[in-house]
Amino acid sequence: MISFIVPAFNEGSAIADTVETIRSVTRLHEIDNYEIIAIDDGSTDDSRDILSSLAAVDSRIEPIYHSTNMGLGRSIVDGVHKARMPQFIIVPGDNDISTSSLSLMLHFKDAAEMVLTVPINKEARPNLRQIISATYQILHNIFFGTSVSYLNGPGVWPTARVKDLKLISNRFSIISEMNVKLLTKGVEFAEVPIYLQADEPTRGTVTLRNLVEVVKVFLMLVVELNLKPDRPEKKPLNRIKINFGR
Repeated sequence: MISFIVPAFNEGSAIADTVETIRSVTRLHEIDNYEIIAIDDGSTDDSRDILSSLAAVDSRIEPIYHSTNMGLGRSIVDGVHKARMPQFIIVPGDNDISTSSLSLMLHFKDAAEMVLTVPINKEARPNLRQIISATYQILHNIFFGTSVSYLNGPGVWPTARVKDLKLISNRFSIISEMNVKLLTKGVEFAEVPIYLQADEPTRGTVTLRNLVEVVKVFLMLVVELNLKPDRPEKKPLNRIKINFGR
């Protein structure tokens, strides 16, 4: 039983491709009890019409429509709060996650309460993005003691635990914020390797607007988790080791 949360903004026909990717991987793993919560975040193209058509013929698809663009973070939060399954995976509406990576996450979804992914072909990204990502990771590990290999990738998350979080990110910081808060609460986790898509360098996630939010959310996390007098007690990391040889 798992929910697939699909945030989409002006993705057009890629939404249908994303849904088909999910269907193909669930068939491979013989998973019948799942739902696809697709969020159209105020698209100005035909994304809403495509999503409506898909939902009309597949009862597993639960659409959410934003009248205006609210950002990736708010889309994911809305999807999480609508999710009915005990676990969820975020699958971008541009079909950005490969079938092999999604299949790997489903294979290990019960290895721990939360499953994080680690990209092993980081050369698929431009050098600047690699530097920013590495700096981002080091700062989070130092300030929050997370000590994981990658904080901002796809994964499998516990729905109820995430619903209890007060998430503030409006954009791309949502994943790392969610992971930091869960890890510092001592949520059981495991890490599995994945490959980035071959066309990863074409993505435009390194923008001034996104960088501003990254800094803002990081500073707010420092205050919330490290400086506030009534800050929550940080619990030790609860890592589960996976025996990949089995």
